[in-house]
Amino acid sequence: MPSEGGSGGEARAIEARLTEFIQGELLGPGATLDRQDDLLSGELLDSVAVLRLAAFVEEELAVPMQPADFVVENFQNVAVLSEYVRRSRGPAG
Repeated sequence: MPSEGGSGGEARAIEARLTEFIQGELLGPGATLDRQDDLLSGELLDSVAVLRLAAFVEEELAVPMQPADFVVENFQNVAVLSEYVRRSRGPAG
């Protein structure tokens, strides 16, 4: 049986948690979000929402964010943010 513990399974789990938080807490009821939707250049998230998202990443996904991590490239979309979280956690043990 294939393992879900590989990077693909982990990435999907992280994406699901990020999407659920963004849709439920930042965008509001009934909002839909695709993993490739641009979070910053569109009108999806404002600066306060990005800070709330960063707090979620730190608290719920256990990734301490440094000031240098607050760059557009890490928050572009759910897929990119998920990859940032995965890289920041380091290799699975």
